[in-house]
Amino acid sequence: MRRHDEVDRQKSQDFDILLDAVLNEPHKVNDIVTGNRECLRAVNYSGENVLHWLAVENHTEGVQLLRSLGSPIPEFALIHALEAGHTEMVILLLELGADPNIEACKRSLNNSLWVLSDKTKRLIRSYFKQYGHEI
Repeated sequence: MRRHDEVDRQKSQDFDILLDAVLNEPHKVNDIVTGNRECLRAVNYSGENVLHWLAVENHTEGVQLLRSLGSPIPEFALIHALEAGHTEMVILLLELGADPNIEACKRSLNNSLWVLSDKTKRLIRSYFKQYGHEI
């Protein structure tokens, strides 16, 4: 039986391998995921899976690719994309089936630390409304 830190190191290594492939060799991602489905759930030391990391970095193509292969959308991926003002990513995550935590999204949208323009806030609210959510 592997020790806990060995399991964490393996998950982090799976994260690194998948992220590197998405960013540099996307044609290899399908084979990597087919060989190790758990890599879609592997996390870095911040607790983010690769899809979450890509959402924060506004990498729409990578998010689409991973979601097409069955990657889960962590709750905070949407929140962090919203806080960064990545409207295209927020829209994409909603289209791909993100299940928003409405209260957390409201707090993030109105947080004075994230200086989002009124136009960006209106756009984000309209897309949430389009998907049946009021924020």
